[in-house]
Amino acid sequence: MIFLIVAIFLTAVFGVTMIIASDKKKSRSRRGMAKKQKGLISLATYYKLHKFMDDFFLTRGSYRKVKSKVSELSVYTSQEIQIYSVRVYLISTLASVALVVLGALIFRDLFSTLLVLLYAIIMNTVIVGKQIDSVHFKLLKQLAMALSSLRQNYLRLNSIPQAIGEVEAGSELHRAFEDIYFILTDVDGKKRLDEFYSTTPFKLLCTLAGVCYILNNAGDTKLRDGSSNFLQAMGMMSDEVNLEIRRISMQKARFGMLEYLPVAPLLAIGVIEGFFTSIIPGTSVIYSGAIGYISRIVILLASIIGYTVIVKVNSAVSVSKDDRNRIVMRLLRREWFAELVNHFMPKRQFKKARKQRLIKSALSMTDLRHMYASKIMFFAVAFLVTIVCTFFAINLGKQFVYNNVKEVSLVGGEKLTSEDIRIRKEMDKYYLSLPQKPSDNETKEFVKARLPKLPPFDQDAQIKRLKEKYDSYHNAHYKWWMVWIAFFVALAFTKLPEILLRGRAWLLKTESEEDVLQLQTIISILMNTSTDTLDTLYWLERQSRVHKNAILDAYHEYPSNPDLALNRLKAKAILPGFKRMVDKLLLTVHQITLAEAFSDLVSERDHVMRIREISQNTTLNKKRSMVSPLAMAPLVLTAILYILLPLGILGFKEFMSALANVGY
Repeated sequence: MIFLIVAIFLTAVFGVTMIIASDKKKSRSRRGMAKKQKGLISLATYYKLHKFMDDFFLTRGSYRKVKSKVSELSVYTSQEIQIYSVRVYLISTLASVALVVLGALIFRDLFSTLLVLLYAIIMNTVIVGKQIDSVHFKLLKQLAMALSSLRQNYLRLNSIPQAIGEVEAGSELHRAFEDIYFILTDVDGKKRLDEFYSTTPFKLLCTLAGVCYILNNAGDTKLRDGSSNFLQAMGMMSDEVNLEIRRISMQKARFGMLEYLPVAPLLAIGVIEGFFTSIIPGTSVIYSGAIGYISRIVILLASIIGYTVIVKVNSAVSVSKDDRNRIVMRLLRREWFAELVNHFMPKRQFKKARKQRLIKSALSMTDLRHMYASKIMFFAVAFLVTIVCTFFAINLGKQFVYNNVKEVSLVGGEKLTSEDIRIRKEMDKYYLSLPQKPSDNETKEFVKARLPKLPPFDQDAQIKRLKEKYDSYHNAHYKWWMVWIAFFVALAFTKLPEILLRGRAWLLKTESEEDVLQLQTIISILMNTSTDTLDTLYWLERQSRVHKNAILDAYHEYPSNPDLALNRLKAKAILPGFKRMVDKLLLTVHQITLAEAFSDLVSERDHVMRIREISQNTTLNKKRSMVSPLAMAPLVLTAILYILLPLGILGFKEFMSALANVGY
């Protein structure tokens, strides 16, 4: 089945290649046309590829997901979305198909190839994500240049809309700046701004749009030192953008090619097998037996886990807003599953409160029901996968033992012709069909009858081989204690939701700090206008990404009880910087103005920026030290399970055989 899928994909790729080739032939026949005409041919090719992938039943679903992710960037026109989606999809699909074909050639068995297929599916998603991350980094660099141009234009024109209209933005940001210009000049600019927020995931652009809209409506004001409120805001944003550029550049330098280390065992396994089976033929029995399959499964799973975690940590945006599992959400709609979850949920308040604190610390959109539903799903999946893996390993190993006629030794025994192999297979078939294992004398007579010309030393080796093969073959069956192993593995996987939440809380720290910095930028603008506390909460909610839900709750509760709403917001806060911000907002309810409460914001923010850059370097070092063992684990497991273990088993057998020969 897997080879059929690969064949279909290769057919699709061949079809794509033919489309490109036909366009190249057309271009050769039109050499006399202008260069613009050649550009039209290129666009036509992309359009044909887009139609092919969007209509073909095997590529339709995955291509539309890629197209959706590219569309969410909100920096491309519809035509550019088609072109970029085709590029991203071709790169990710061809890389995934190449990985599956490579795995099929290396492992040459269905089960291992299915594991590589799982690897390829994950890699496909990762490659798409990395392409999106590259656009995100490109946008940051273009935004840094655009902010510099915007400040110069504002000094020259003294008008925010005109400065936006004449800003020198990159090709990806050109459309976004046009949208901001229409927000500032349209009579229904508030509606346009809301649409911009909902369609633009690039949060720094959202902050820029909000700043321009607020100051364009309220009017720019002079600060105490005579500087412009708008120019100060642009300077703050430039600091944020440059800090983020430095962070991503440092992250790329620190991680380097680390995320590709877990992929190395896929190539190493084939090389190691070929090398050792050529110099130590007896290792082929171990590599193709149950031990070899189990070792291969462990290495591949370690490689998949290591690669996935490293890529997640190394991504530009490592924390998703909605971390709920879609499969779990669908299952919870089933009445029987919902009742099962309710049965397993904790009944004691102390345990409930502990789990709720974990969810709160991760700012997760999950709840207790979703957490325990995830536990049940992970338990069931891990149990079934472990059962299936052990079943395949045992049966494939048993099949190899049945067909193998070589000796399990360091030298692999005598060299056999095709006739020798045929005779030994007939011997093994009869010997293994016996209801009871023959005695040593019976086995010796059997070997002499079938192989009369064999020297006495080789006859003894055949007797040993048949006895070991009989034991290995008849012992290769599913045992009751393997179900308990699957149960304990599944039980360990029930801890995965908590581990994911703790990992999310750790990764969220950096993003929460970025979120607080952008909120400080908005407050630094609002404090010099006539905005009250309720309007401040509104704009903070519009700009925030991490604390959005908490601020939204406070905004709705504020009219009925301002103190209670802000105190609840403070209780949900995790970062000290956000708590201090809420404390100052509490002062603005009855005592002082927004400008007085945040009078030290600019100086405090400069201090926070310096501390945060130091913290970023420390966090990157921690991330590097955390993922390094995950990157090396597949290589270490390959060395242990594919080199040391087979040699150790063969050496132990030879040692025990030598002891038996000398009478011990």
